[in-house]
Amino acid sequence: MPILKSLRFFLLFSLGASLLVCPGQSSASRPEELQSEIKARQEQLTRHQMTVDKLSQQEREVYSRLARAEERLNAISRDLESQENRLEELVSREAELASEYEILSREKDATREELAALMDNMWPIFLQSQGKGMAKLMEWPDLDREMTWLRAIYREAENTYSLLQDQSAELASSLVRLDIMKDEYQSGLSQVNTTKNRLLNEKLSFLGELREIRAKRLADQEIVDEILDIIDALNYQLTVSTHREFESLKGFLLWPATGKLTDSYSPSGNPPHNGLSISLEENQPVRAISWGQVMHNDTLRGFGRVVILYHGNNYYTLYAYLSESSTQIGQEVEKGETIGLAGYYPKINSHGIYFELRFKQKAINPIPWLEKS
Repeated sequence: MPILKSLRFFLLFSLGASLLVCPGQSSASRPEELQSEIKARQEQLTRHQMTVDKLSQQEREVYSRLARAEERLNAISRDLESQENRLEELVSREAELASEYEILSREKDATREELAALMDNMWPIFLQSQGKGMAKLMEWPDLDREMTWLRAIYREAENTYSLLQDQSAELASSLVRLDIMKDEYQSGLSQVNTTKNRLLNEKLSFLGELREIRAKRLADQEIVDEILDIIDALNYQLTVSTHREFESLKGFLLWPATGKLTDSYSPSGNPPHNGLSISLEENQPVRAISWGQVMHNDTLRGFGRVVILYHGNNYYTLYAYLSESSTQIGQEVEKGETIGLAGYYPKINSHGIYFELRFKQKAINPIPWLEKS
């Protein structure tokens, strides 16, 4: 915005020799008082920073203990899963053996019944052979064959019964061993679960301790940040109280108002924009970015009410589109002092201000001069 052409005649006329004199120092704190306050704040900062560092170390140590507990917990969980799987295998194997044992028991009972029936059949034959006596000796071969056949059947049945008894005994022994193994695994599971519960409680304790330490650290860190802000402000006050040169305040200047930046400094734009356009609420206070002297407070065609401050050493600031301003020509203002209220800014179709920073009548980028926040 080429506002310089509109103001050139006014500036040449109004900026007399008196403008070369820097505005007088306000009743701010004396430098020695500011230095003493800065020293006290720095000592306070050191104490809180040590607390933050100590809490950070404690936080790291708890994190380390928590990590080790989680590693042990993972190992215990894997061991527990393995034992549970093994126990399931034992239970399944026990069921299989119990089924086999039941089948063998039924076979053994059936074989026993077969042997009993065989004895029932052999006994009459034996009595019949005894009753024939020597008189029937000529039929002995037939009787011998019959007895041989019965003895063979009996031995086969007896062997089968004996084998079934052995298998039943082995199965019974296996079932006993399985019961013992199940008891051992269940006991082991109980111990593992106890260890797991202990580790879980330990982990919960670590997490609680971690939350407590972190809350303290964050609280102290906030205090550290606040102290740093206070020290920055005190350093600025010290700079202002000992150095009134505008150049020394670069990077410490206030923004003229808190609002939305709609257009930045762009002298090569089309059209050029030599300052900042800031959207504000209606009648929002507009403040001086630093100490200065009021050189102009009047309306200018195309810019509404305009206030111009002179900051010494050929530095000026311009505040346009104000709805009103009660400052007087020649009045000295301090940093942050209200110099007017935001009016309607046609370019942004809203309320706001147009702000420029000039050096030797030339607009310069104000962003590097203003506070980073």
